[in-house]
Amino acid sequence: MILGIPLAVWLGILTFFSLATTASLGVAFHVFHKNVFKYHRIFAFTTIGIATFHAIVAFLLWFFGVML
Repeated sequence: MILGIPLAVWLGILTFFSLATTASLGVAFHVFHKNVFKYHRIFAFTTIGIATFHAIVAFLLWFFGVML
């Protein structure tokens, strides 16, 4: 727990912001023709990793009551 808030909540917030950044970079690449595909791909893989870790921690919290 960080500041009294479970880690699953913090990871959910981080996943959302990472997803929003990935989407913004995708829009910048396709609509505005900016050269940001490399960063879009990096953020996409980062989002997948954070989301996977978030799912594991949320599963432990929801079904087993394990607070990290």
